[in-house]
Amino acid sequence: KVPAVKEEEEPEEEDEEEMGHAETYAEYMPIKLKIGLRHPDPVVETSSLSSVTPPDVWYQTSISEETIDSGWLSALQLEAITYAAQQHETFLPNGDRAGFLIGDGAGVGKGRTIAGIIYENYLLGRKRAVWFSVSNDLKYDAERDLRDIGAKNILVHSLNKFKYGKISSKHNGSVKKGVIFATYSSLIGESQSGGKYKTRLKQLLHWCGEDFDGVIVFDECHKAKNLCPVGSSKPTKTGLAVLELQNKLPKARVVYASATGMYYLVCIKCLYVFTGTGTECVLLLGASEPRNMAYMNRLGIWGEGTPFREFSDFIQAVERRGVGAMEIVAMDMKLRGMYIARQLSFSGVTFKIDEVLLSQEYVKMYNKSVKLWVSARERFQQAADLIDAEQRMKKSMWGQFWSAHQRFFKYLCIASKVKRVVQLAREEIKNGKCVVIGLQSTGEARTLEALEEGGGELNDFVSTAKGVFQSLIEKHFPAPDRKKLFSLLGIDLTAQSNNNSPRDSPCKENKIKKRKGEEISREAKKARKTGGLAGSSSDESESESDASDNEESDNESSRFLSSGDDDDFNPFRDESSEDDEDDPWLIRKEHKKNKDKKKKKSIDPDSIQSALLASGLGSKRPSCFTSTVGTTTSSTNTSANSNTNSSFVTSQDAVERAQQMKKELLDKLEKLAEDLPPNTLDELIDELGGPENVAEMTGRKGRVVSNDDGSISYESRSELDVPVEILNITEKQRFMDGDK
Repeated sequence: KVPAVKEEEEPEEEDEEEMGHAETYAEYMPIKLKIGLRHPDPVVETSSLSSVTPPDVWYQTSISEETIDSGWLSALQLEAITYAAQQHETFLPNGDRAGFLIGDGAGVGKGRTIAGIIYENYLLGRKRAVWFSVSNDLKYDAERDLRDIGAKNILVHSLNKFKYGKISSKHNGSVKKGVIFATYSSLIGESQSGGKYKTRLKQLLHWCGEDFDGVIVFDECHKAKNLCPVGSSKPTKTGLAVLELQNKLPKARVVYASATGMYYLVCIKCLYVFTGTGTECVLLLGASEPRNMAYMNRLGIWGEGTPFREFSDFIQAVERRGVGAMEIVAMDMKLRGMYIARQLSFSGVTFKIDEVLLSQEYVKMYNKSVKLWVSARERFQQAADLIDAEQRMKKSMWGQFWSAHQRFFKYLCIASKVKRVVQLAREEIKNGKCVVIGLQSTGEARTLEALEEGGGELNDFVSTAKGVFQSLIEKHFPAPDRKKLFSLLGIDLTAQSNNNSPRDSPCKENKIKKRKGEEISREAKKARKTGGLAGSSSDESESESDASDNEESDNESSRFLSSGDDDDFNPFRDESSEDDEDDPWLIRKEHKKNKDKKKKKSIDPDSIQSALLASGLGSKRPSCFTSTVGTTTSSTNTSANSNTNSSFVTSQDAVERAQQMKKELLDKLEKLAEDLPPNTLDELIDELGGPENVAEMTGRKGRVVSNDDGSISYESRSELDVPVEILNITEKQRFMDGDK
């Protein structure tokens, strides 16, 4: 009997081994659609999705046989077009037209698929379409895709090239059909001049019309995320605009497309395989992926007639059940014909991990950086305690501190690989191969800051890591500029210290009752309307600059930077809060109106103490500020004046000590900066032969280069004969042609 037991155990072990080697992907071929030529490369989908059969095809496409037989659209792309068109013929229980989600990976051809969907509808008389993407230069890719499938008569117009007003009017070229191509940042653009169509969103809504039933494509739709933010943060303008556009055009045929979008839905695959988007995929898996689906209201997963009345109900159900729940959602969506996700096969692909050995000099520099950050943490804590900083200020300060800390060491880790990457690149080029190098960030924001500080001149490559640290200390160290503080409040410290004669007490006769919160709020609003220290509202400014094109990968860093002019910089501002009502800098100094006497600048106790309390320069209100209602005697005035001066002296000493700590930190950083690595992208280009040998495809507008005489200078990436919009496309072509 004992041998019999052994014979039973052995097959179980074999089964376990077979389970451990289960296939994650399955080869993909359209099951229900039999038209079109095979895709040029092998394509796969996850084994979980392959276990689900899509619905039957009943829709007949109008695309010409020439396009199909010539292979301009492959069988895979025709399948996505057919299912999208078929899904668009159905309506959700709330009356909105159902949408379709394309989650195909790079190489499957999302661009041609989208172009095919637009072409299909164009042939059926729906000659207006809107195409959103992440950058303006992708407009040329859209034109190419339409041209390649035989739809060259469909014109593509850039939304940001139109003047504010009716798109179909004469001053905009009387555009009445075709494709309006727009970036997500241009969607939230607004004109300061006003008018009926002062926003891009209103322009689009008017051009489409109320009964619009054409195609709206949200390409790279993950850019509309954070519509349902976590915690106290607010929804992004982009997410709200995308949602409003869909709500205002209920009959529109909506298509969501994103290679990254499949990680929101089928993110379980990230646990099995390293995909092309790499670190982005890992970050998304660690974030709140299902929440980023909030704008996909046309999928019909939540809302009227579904198990989830609100999106929040759907989120709670999914997040309780984890990643597996999203896999089931994806399978259900494919089963209902609203989702398709394929990607190129990794069969035959090889990779290797190259270990980079750090030099002793680099290790010493890294250790010095660690020590400086430890010291900086102590100084930040000491300075915050010294000025008795409020809890809200501390929370904001530490948020900025640890964010900068993470980015600083990220840049150090990336920089540690540069020499080895350059060595490997040179070896492969000698072997007749081409090299593609990917970077997480260009570091352009830090370069521009250094350029501004240097008056437009540079004597060395800019260290991105140093810029992160320096920005943190200068903008968020709890040591307010005392001179700027009192200058903004209208206080002349020199006159106060030189005047030995007793001044009028700041605590004048208190006959006014305590202000209520609503009155204080009104005063703050009044100050904001009259200019004050708040600056102009971002909603009133022209947001047409497409900032996302400039530094897409550096958004994480740039969102922590303070905005506005130096004169309006608020050293106490809580970046995590948008509530201007609590901002002490909105409280303006009240001037004493007396026609009989010459006007003098006097200390306004309310405005000073409000600012000091917000900054933490003394959490206790001096006795003169809390005097009871009634007549104030001269002796009380004298005592109050003494208390006020004592309070100011103490606050001044605390501020000066904090400022000294800040200066010491900046001095230490300058010393360390001699060893910190330069901007990774600039160093890579310089080491590999300069811009004439390296094709750069990034969103930055300029770069730092070394000249023949050894000097360093900043130059624009723009070229005389190449428009900025197609600069990256031109660089790509130069690389493909072997010119670079």
